[in-house]
Amino acid sequence: MYYRFKDSKVKVGEDDDGYKVKLKFKYFMDYLLYNKDDSPLYLFESSVENHKELKTVMKDYSVPKYFKEDLFELVKF
Repeated sequence: MYYRFKDSKVKVGEDDDGYKVKLKFKYFMDYLLYNKDDSPLYLFESSVENHKELKTVMKDYSVPKYFKEDLFELVKF
């Protein structure tokens, strides 16, 4: 599946000045599969539905059964 998005750039962090660090998804997947880091990179795409190429992935996503409850609903601010 990820081959559809291999050239899409995704946010994997921020630099010391607060600028986004982006990586092509295909490189992130290679990193994900082969890294041995103590503190690995992870995706920070908080609004996939607004991402030009990745928004179609939302059609293929469903919330895992272990996370069906929205715990933020229990928190009153």
